[in-house]
Amino acid sequence: MNLPALLSFSCGFASLSIEILWVRLYGFAQMTIPVAFGFVLMAYLIGIALGARLGSRMCHTASNDDALWTYCVVALTVSALATVALPPAYGWISRNGLENVLTSTLLIGGASSVLAFVFPIAHHLAADRQSHRQGQRLAGVYVANVAGAAAGPLVTGYLLLEHSQLEQAFGIIALAQLAAAGVLTLKLKTIRYRPALIAAGAILALGCVVSLELQPPHYLVQMLNQPAAIAKTVVENRHGVITIFPQKEGDDAVYGGNVYDGRTNLDPDINANGLERPLLLAALQPRPARVLVVGLALGTSLALINQFPGVEQVDVIEINPGYLVAAQAYPMQARALHDPRVRVIVDDARRWLRIKPDRLYDVVLMNTTLHWRANASMLLSQEFMTLVRRHMARGAVMAFNATGSDDAFYTATRVFEHAYRYSNFVYAGDFDFRDRKDHLETRQLYASMRMDGRPFFSPGSRSIAQFIGKSFVTIEQAQRNAKRPLVVVTDQNMITEFKYGRPLE
Repeated sequence: MNLPALLSFSCGFASLSIEILWVRLYGFAQMTIPVAFGFVLMAYLIGIALGARLGSRMCHTASNDDALWTYCVVALTVSALATVALPPAYGWISRNGLENVLTSTLLIGGASSVLAFVFPIAHHLAADRQSHRQGQRLAGVYVANVAGAAAGPLVTGYLLLEHSQLEQAFGIIALAQLAAAGVLTLKLKTIRYRPALIAAGAILALGCVVSLELQPPHYLVQMLNQPAAIAKTVVENRHGVITIFPQKEGDDAVYGGNVYDGRTNLDPDINANGLERPLLLAALQPRPARVLVVGLALGTSLALINQFPGVEQVDVIEINPGYLVAAQAYPMQARALHDPRVRVIVDDARRWLRIKPDRLYDVVLMNTTLHWRANASMLLSQEFMTLVRRHMARGAVMAFNATGSDDAFYTATRVFEHAYRYSNFVYAGDFDFRDRKDHLETRQLYASMRMDGRPFFSPGSRSIAQFIGKSFVTIEQAQRNAKRPLVVVTDQNMITEFKYGRPLE
C-alpha cells in the first residue's frame, strides 16, 4: 500500500469537505451574504499557508521518518477533534456576541492548518531517494491529493449535506480522519507511541458517535438562528437551510438561509404577510389563464393566486425542494400545491425558462429574496428580466419583491415600457396598468374572492379600501428620494449583492 498517497488523499478529502461545511456554517450565521464564501476561503487559505509552513519545517527537524509518521497520525487525530469541536465553539461565540473577523479567522484557519501541516510531510515521505521510482511516487501523492480534493465536494456537497444535519456531516468527516489515522497506525509497526495513539483515536471516535446520538437535532442551526429563537421546523439539504418559527395565531415566520422569507398568514385583516402585493395582480391582469411563480417559499402566495378568477394553469419553479416538504404542515398551502392546475418544477429558473422558449404567461410573480443575499442578482438582473419578458404574453404583468432596492426597480424600467412600485413590489408590463387598481371592478373582484370556502375579506373589512388606496411610485419619485444615481443591475456588476450589499458583520 502506498501510505504517503493514502495520507495525501485523506488530507485532500477532509480539507475540501471541511471547507464546504464551514461555508455552510459561516454563511448561515452571516445570513448568506455573498462575501461569506470569500471570507471562509481567505481564512482557510491563511490556515493552509501557516500549517504547510510548519509541516515543511518539521520535515527538516524530524529525526527520522518514524517521527514524521507519528506527527501525521497525531495531526489527523487533532484535526478530527477540531472538526467536531470548532463549529460549536463558533456557534457559542456567535450567539454570545463575541464573533468578529478575528475570532472567525482563528477558528476557520485553525480548522485548515492542521491538515495542511500533513501535506508537505506526505511529499517528503514519498521522496525515497534510493528508489528509481521517486518521480512516480511523488506523482502518486499529487494525484491522490487531487482525487481526494475532488471526492470531498462530491461526497460532502451532494450526499452529506443532502442526507444529514450539519453537525452530523462534521462528525462523519471527523470519523473519516480517525479511520485514516487508524489505518496508518496499524500499518506502520515502528510508529512511536502506537498503543497510546490507537487508544486516543478509539476514544475520540467513540466520543464522536456518542455526541452525535445525544446532541439535540439541528443544534448548530438552532445556535445560529437569526431570530435568536428555537425553530419549530428545520429542513436541511444541499440547497440550504429552511427554518420556521411559531408566531401568534398560527402565523408562522419562514426563514431561508437564516433570512426572513415570509409568513404563512392568509388573513387580509391581520395581513402580516403583505397579501395586498400578490393580490394586486388579480386586478392588473383580470382572468389570467397562465401564471408563472418563481420561488415557492411555503406557497402562501400560490394559495392566493389559485383563487384568481380564470386561472387555468400555474407553473411554479422552486430550486429548493425542502420548501415542498415544509409546506405540507400547513393545510391551505398544501392544498394549493396539490391543486390539479399547479405544476411544480424543481429547477433553476433561468435554466428552465431557456429550455422552454415557447411558454407564455399572463402573470409572472417572483417571490424574490432580499436583494443583498448571495445570488439575488440572478433574479434581479437586466438579463434575467429580459428572459422573463420573452415569456410574457401580450398584456401580461410581472411582479417581484424589490425588497427596498431602487436599483432593482430602476432595472425593471430599463427592460419594460412600464414599471411602477407598489409597497415594496415592482410591477412591470408593456402597458400602463395603474388605472386598474383603483377601479370599481377591482373592488368587486376583491369582495367576491374566496379562500378555503369562505369570503377572503370579512364583511365590513376595511382592508379592501386600504389595499386599493396605496399609491404607485414612479421611478422618478424613487430617484428623487435616493441618495445616489440608480444603477442597472447586471449579471456582471451584481451591485445589489456587493457594491450596495450588506456588509460582513
